[in-house]
Amino acid sequence: MRATPTLVRWLAGCLACFIVMATAGAARDYQLPTIGQPADAYMSPAKEDKLGRQVVSELLGRGMIIEDALLSEYVNQVGNRLVRHTSGNAGNFRFYVIDSAQVNAFALPGGYVGINAGLLTETDNESELAGVMSHEIAHVTQRHIARQIEATSGMGWATAAAVLLAAVAGGGDPDAISAAVAAGVSNLGQQQTNYTRSHEYEADRLGIRTLAAADYDPDAMSSFFAKMQRRARLYGTQLPQILLSHPVSTTRMAEAESRAADYGAIDVRESPQYALMKERARVLAGRQLSDLARYYENRRADGRPAPALDYGYALVLNRLGRNQEAADLLRPLARAHPDMLAYRLALAHTYSRAGQLATARRQLDAIRADFPDSAAAKLDYARTLIEAGEPGAARDYLLGETQLLASASEAQEMLARAASQQGRLGEAYYRQARFHEMRGAYAPAINQLRAALQTADLNAFDESRLRAQLDQIVRACHDAWSERECRERVNEDARPASTRPGSAR
Repeated sequence: MRATPTLVRWLAGCLACFIVMATAGAARDYQLPTIGQPADAYMSPAKEDKLGRQVVSELLGRGMIIEDALLSEYVNQVGNRLVRHTSGNAGNFRFYVIDSAQVNAFALPGGYVGINAGLLTETDNESELAGVMSHEIAHVTQRHIARQIEATSGMGWATAAAVLLAAVAGGGDPDAISAAVAAGVSNLGQQQTNYTRSHEYEADRLGIRTLAAADYDPDAMSSFFAKMQRRARLYGTQLPQILLSHPVSTTRMAEAESRAADYGAIDVRESPQYALMKERARVLAGRQLSDLARYYENRRADGRPAPALDYGYALVLNRLGRNQEAADLLRPLARAHPDMLAYRLALAHTYSRAGQLATARRQLDAIRADFPDSAAAKLDYARTLIEAGEPGAARDYLLGETQLLASASEAQEMLARAASQQGRLGEAYYRQARFHEMRGAYAPAINQLRAALQTADLNAFDESRLRAQLDQIVRACHDAWSERECRERVNEDARPASTRPGSAR
């Protein structure tokens, strides 16, 4: 049975005490925190990271994060460009696109930032996207959640974690979670309201400074919120979600505009990939392919050149199985813009879907030569080798990409597929467990390894390797949760799916 709406609202009320929310009004002058504030007593940086990883693991397990290497590559490039101009460490931040049409974003403790697909598609330029991201980055670098916990009667980090995870579980989908969190604003007491108000102004101030330093338009943050305000008048009572979680007052808008003006003229640099990634997010988050097709057909009806719309439409045609039409759109784009990775990968993917695997492989060989650091290109190449019936070549290639294996769980899953096709069962189990482990899904990793050790025909090397891996993952599970909760999660995962809470009856 799913959590009831009443329970979700109650959890959201508690959750709102920990997630950084905004309200109207505040004084302009406030002090930035100094290192070693009392927040450390309630949530150390290590505990912040632990909580952030727990929530991301839950979101991944529920399919709430769009797992697309190219889109992920893009938002992390934008995010890291911003982080480099803050007090944060780019290596400590991770940016995710959330599979939700609502216009919103959030920052979790530890540097985990979620950008709803609906927000990306609502922006008009990369600076607007960067404006929202820089605001969320500031919440992390200033450790706002830890500071709010410290201000909330000394509520411990474990309680914050329990409430946050319960809200994720209870919401059921990203839209419901966002709505539940927003509904909790009304449950905040005045003291907490004043505290979160100052955090929002603090995030605005630092975010605008970061935008300017990173050569984005410092006006973009206020212009995006102003645009949302204007649209709110058309929505009536159904406000855009970002105005519920980040309410904007006239004072706050004027303050942001004034701060942006302090930086004068900026030589704004925006990536040409932005327009393509906006359409990619629209397609990947779309629920009805027929609606997406009509959207692009209507937008392209005037016949004016619109490469980004052509790209989005080609992605839809691919998903509809209309590969020849997709290729006809993509070929001239890839030929005219060889420096645009998105066009070339989409064309290679189109050939692969059409069964033209040799052509796809030639395309990907050229792409890897031109974009040697692209994880998306490497993963597409390995995937094509597997689809072409060359698991040995795929395995050899992936084993040589050690950085990719360390950072992309999908690469581990591909290795598992390749090993399985070769009859290397021990390696297949090992790689599939690594896939789960890298996503924080320790329970399925543990159960799979236990099953392998009990039933699989393993040689001495594989058996020893899997036992060592099992011990390591059990320890990681205990560290990530607790010994008791880890055991409960493992037992829950071992149950048939139809008997688990939340399953259809």
